[in-house]
Amino acid sequence: MTHSLHRRGDRESLKDDFVVLGCPSTGINKKGSAPKTREYLRIAYTHHPINEGDMKTGNIYNTTIEDILDRVTDGTIVQVTYDCRENVVALLKELKEKRPGISITVSGVTDIVQGMMDEAGLGRIHTVEYSMGTWGQTEKLPDFDVLMITTMCGHAMIANDLVGKLIRDIKRGRWTLDEVAVEMAKCCTCGNLNLTRAKKILKEMLPLYVINSY
Repeated sequence: MTHSLHRRGDRESLKDDFVVLGCPSTGINKKGSAPKTREYLRIAYTHHPINEGDMKTGNIYNTTIEDILDRVTDGTIVQVTYDCRENVVALLKELKEKRPGISITVSGVTDIVQGMMDEAGLGRIHTVEYSMGTWGQTEKLPDFDVLMITTMCGHAMIANDLVGKLIRDIKRGRWTLDEVAVEMAKCCTCGNLNLTRAKKILKEMLPLYVINSY
Protein backbone atom coordinates (compact mmCIF):
# COMPACT_ATOMS: atom_id res chain seq x y z
CA MET A 1 0.00 0.00 0.00
CA THR A 2 3.07 2.23 -0.14
CA HIS A 3 1.76 4.30 -3.04
CA SER A 4 -1.03 5.73 -0.84
CA LEU A 5 1.14 6.53 2.19
CA HIS A 6 2.71 9.79 1.07
CA ARG A 7 -0.39 11.97 0.94
CA ARG A 8 0.43 15.46 2.24
CA GLY A 9 -1.86 17.45 4.49
CA ASP A 10 -2.87 18.09 8.07
CA ARG A 11 -5.36 16.00 10.03
CA GLU A 12 -8.31 18.16 9.03
CA SER A 13 -7.49 17.72 5.36
CA LEU A 14 -6.92 13.96 5.64
CA LYS A 15 -9.69 12.95 8.05
CA ASP A 16 -12.11 12.07 5.23
CA ASP A 17 -9.62 10.53 2.83
CA PHE A 18 -9.43 6.74 2.62
CA VAL A 19 -8.05 4.27 0.08
CA VAL A 20 -9.18 0.65 0.50
CA LEU A 21 -6.98 -1.76 -1.43
CA GLY A 22 -7.89 -5.32 -2.37
CA CYS A 23 -5.07 -7.73 -3.18
CA PRO A 24 -4.62 -11.52 -3.34
CA SER A 25 -1.43 -13.01 -1.89
CA THR A 26 1.18 -14.53 -4.21
CA GLY A 27 1.79 -18.15 -3.28
CA ILE A 28 -1.33 -18.30 -1.12
CA ASN A 29 -4.49 -17.36 -3.02
CA LYS A 30 -3.39 -15.58 -6.18
CA LYS A 31 -4.42 -18.50 -8.40
CA GLY A 32 -8.17 -18.36 -8.90
CA SER A 33 -8.45 -14.95 -7.23
CA ALA A 34 -10.18 -13.10 -10.10
CA PRO A 35 -13.78 -13.91 -8.98
CA LYS A 36 -12.90 -12.89 -5.42
CA THR A 37 -11.48 -9.57 -6.57
CA ARG A 38 -14.54 -8.90 -8.72
CA GLU A 39 -16.77 -9.60 -5.73
CA TYR A 40 -14.80 -7.14 -3.62
CA LEU A 41 -15.08 -4.46 -6.31
CA ARG A 42 -18.83 -5.01 -6.63
CA ILE A 43 -19.32 -4.73 -2.88
CA ALA A 44 -17.10 -1.64 -2.64
CA TYR A 45 -18.97 0.07 -5.50
CA THR A 46 -22.28 -0.16 -3.63
CA HIS A 47 -20.85 1.92 -0.77
CA HIS A 48 -20.49 5.11 -2.83
CA PRO A 49 -16.76 5.48 -3.48
CA ILE A 50 -15.48 8.73 -4.95
CA ASN A 51 -13.06 6.74 -7.12
CA GLU A 52 -12.34 3.11 -7.99
CA GLY A 53 -9.98 1.33 -10.33
CA ASP A 54 -6.98 -0.85 -10.98
CA MET A 55 -3.54 0.12 -12.21
CA LYS A 56 -3.73 -1.79 -15.51
CA THR A 57 -7.25 -0.98 -16.67
CA GLY A 58 -7.92 2.49 -15.28
CA ASN A 59 -10.53 4.04 -13.03
CA ILE A 60 -14.21 4.97 -13.25
CA TYR A 61 -13.36 8.39 -14.74
CA ASN A 62 -11.45 7.09 -17.76
CA THR A 63 -13.37 3.83 -18.27
CA THR A 64 -16.42 2.11 -16.77
CA ILE A 65 -16.86 -0.09 -13.72
CA GLU A 66 -18.04 -2.83 -16.08
CA ASP A 67 -14.78 -2.62 -18.03
CA ILE A 68 -12.76 -2.75 -14.81
CA LEU A 69 -14.67 -5.83 -13.65
CA ASP A 70 -14.32 -7.54 -17.03
CA ARG A 71 -10.54 -7.08 -17.07
CA VAL A 72 -9.83 -8.41 -13.58
CA THR A 73 -7.50 -11.41 -13.71
CA ASP A 74 -5.77 -13.55 -11.10
CA GLY A 75 -3.45 -11.24 -9.19
CA THR A 76 -5.16 -7.96 -10.08
CA ILE A 77 -4.70 -5.30 -7.39
CA VAL A 78 -7.61 -2.88 -7.03
CA GLN A 79 -8.11 0.41 -5.18
CA VAL A 80 -11.29 2.09 -3.99
CA THR A 81 -11.21 5.65 -2.63
CA TYR A 82 -13.76 7.10 -0.22
CA ASP A 83 -14.47 10.62 1.03
CA CYS A 84 -16.77 9.55 3.88
CA ARG A 85 -15.91 7.65 7.06
CA GLU A 86 -19.38 6.15 7.36
CA ASN A 87 -19.18 4.60 3.92
CA VAL A 88 -15.92 2.84 4.78
CA VAL A 89 -17.39 1.50 8.03
CA ALA A 90 -20.38 0.13 6.09
CA LEU A 91 -17.98 -1.46 3.60
CA LEU A 92 -15.92 -3.09 6.36
CA LYS A 93 -19.04 -4.48 8.00
CA GLU A 94 -20.17 -6.07 4.75
CA LEU A 95 -16.71 -7.45 4.02
CA LYS A 96 -16.61 -8.96 7.51
CA GLU A 97 -19.90 -10.70 6.78
CA LYS A 98 -19.28 -11.82 3.19
CA ARG A 99 -15.48 -12.33 3.29
CA PRO A 100 -14.71 -12.23 -0.45
CA GLY A 101 -11.36 -13.98 0.14
CA ILE A 102 -8.63 -11.43 -0.64
CA SER A 103 -6.54 -9.21 1.62
CA ILE A 104 -7.95 -5.77 2.38
CA THR A 105 -5.86 -2.77 3.46
CA VAL A 106 -7.30 0.56 4.61
CA SER A 107 -5.13 3.64 4.14
CA GLY A 108 -5.89 6.73 6.22
CA VAL A 109 -5.08 8.55 9.46
CA THR A 110 -4.19 5.69 11.80
CA ASP A 111 -6.37 6.46 14.81
CA ILE A 112 -9.35 7.23 12.56
CA VAL A 113 -8.89 3.90 10.79
CA GLN A 114 -8.68 2.16 14.17
CA GLY A 115 -11.96 3.79 15.16
CA MET A 116 -13.58 2.49 12.00
CA MET A 117 -12.20 -0.98 12.67
CA ASP A 118 -13.71 -0.92 16.17
CA GLU A 119 -17.06 0.25 14.85
CA ALA A 120 -17.09 -2.49 12.23
CA GLY A 121 -16.31 -5.11 14.87
CA LEU A 122 -12.89 -5.98 13.47
CA GLY A 123 -10.79 -5.26 16.54
CA ARG A 124 -7.26 -3.91 16.68
CA ILE A 125 -5.23 -3.16 13.56
CA HIS A 126 -2.63 -5.93 13.31
CA THR A 127 -0.21 -4.20 10.92
CA VAL A 128 0.59 -0.52 10.40
CA GLU A 129 2.81 0.96 7.70
CA TYR A 130 4.03 4.54 7.96
CA SER A 131 5.55 7.03 5.56
CA MET A 132 8.79 8.50 6.87
CA GLY A 133 8.45 11.58 4.70
CA THR A 134 10.65 12.82 1.89
CA TRP A 135 14.43 12.94 2.29
CA GLY A 136 17.12 14.63 0.24
CA GLN A 137 16.96 17.90 -1.66
CA THR A 138 13.45 18.76 -0.54
CA GLU A 139 13.89 22.36 -1.67
CA LYS A 140 13.38 21.06 -5.20
CA LEU A 141 9.91 19.79 -4.37
CA PRO A 142 6.83 21.73 -5.56
CA ASP A 143 4.92 23.92 -3.11
CA PHE A 144 3.15 22.04 -0.33
CA ASP A 145 -0.35 22.84 -1.61
CA VAL A 146 0.56 21.34 -5.01
CA LEU A 147 1.91 18.24 -3.27
CA MET A 148 -1.34 17.88 -1.35
CA ILE A 149 -2.99 17.16 -4.68
CA THR A 150 -0.29 15.30 -6.60
CA THR A 151 0.55 12.90 -3.75
CA MET A 152 -3.01 11.58 -3.91
CA CYS A 153 -1.75 9.77 -7.00
CA GLY A 154 0.93 7.56 -5.50
CA HIS A 155 2.47 6.74 -8.87
CA ALA A 156 3.01 10.45 -9.67
CA MET A 157 0.76 10.43 -12.73
CA ILE A 158 -0.58 13.92 -12.01
CA ALA A 159 2.07 16.39 -13.16
CA ASN A 160 2.98 19.20 -10.78
CA ASP A 161 2.74 21.83 -13.51
CA LEU A 162 -0.68 20.51 -14.55
CA VAL A 163 -2.10 21.66 -11.22
CA GLY A 164 -1.10 25.27 -11.81
CA LYS A 165 -2.23 25.13 -15.43
CA LEU A 166 -5.69 23.85 -14.54
CA ILE A 167 -6.10 26.41 -11.75
CA ARG A 168 -5.38 29.19 -14.21
CA ASP A 169 -7.84 27.62 -16.64
CA ILE A 170 -10.50 27.77 -13.93
CA LYS A 171 -9.75 31.45 -13.36
CA ARG A 172 -10.01 32.07 -17.11
CA GLY A 173 -13.39 30.37 -17.22
CA ARG A 174 -12.22 27.49 -19.41
CA TRP A 175 -12.91 24.77 -16.83
CA THR A 176 -15.11 24.39 -13.78
CA LEU A 177 -13.80 23.05 -10.49
CA ASP A 178 -15.67 19.79 -11.05
CA GLU A 179 -14.24 19.40 -14.56
CA VAL A 180 -10.69 19.97 -13.35
CA ALA A 181 -11.08 17.36 -10.61
CA VAL A 182 -12.27 14.80 -13.16
CA GLU A 183 -9.42 15.69 -15.53
CA MET A 184 -6.92 15.05 -12.75
CA ALA A 185 -8.66 11.83 -11.78
CA LYS A 186 -8.28 10.52 -15.33
CA CYS A 187 -4.51 10.80 -14.96
CA CYS A 188 -4.42 8.69 -11.79
CA THR A 189 -4.92 5.23 -13.28
CA CYS A 190 -5.25 3.34 -10.00
CA GLY A 191 -8.17 5.43 -8.78
CA ASN A 192 -6.47 6.85 -5.68
CA LEU A 193 -7.39 10.50 -6.26
CA ASN A 194 -10.03 11.74 -3.83
CA LEU A 195 -11.95 14.22 -5.98
CA THR A 196 -13.83 15.74 -3.04
CA ARG A 197 -10.60 16.53 -1.24
CA ALA A 198 -8.94 17.74 -4.45
CA LYS A 199 -11.73 20.25 -5.06
CA LYS A 200 -11.44 21.63 -1.52
CA ILE A 201 -7.70 22.10 -1.94
CA LEU A 202 -8.07 23.68 -5.38
CA LYS A 203 -10.69 26.10 -4.09
CA GLU A 204 -8.28 27.25 -1.38
CA MET A 205 -5.49 27.61 -3.94
CA LEU A 206 -7.45 29.72 -6.45
CA PRO A 207 -6.79 33.13 -4.82
CA LEU A 208 -3.04 32.40 -4.79
CA TYR A 209 -2.76 32.24 -8.58
CA VAL A 210 -2.81 35.21 -10.92
CA ILE A 211 -3.37 35.34 -14.66
CA ASN A 212 -2.49 37.86 -17.33
CA SER A 213 -5.60 39.58 -18.67
CA TYR A 214 -4.24 40.80 -21.98
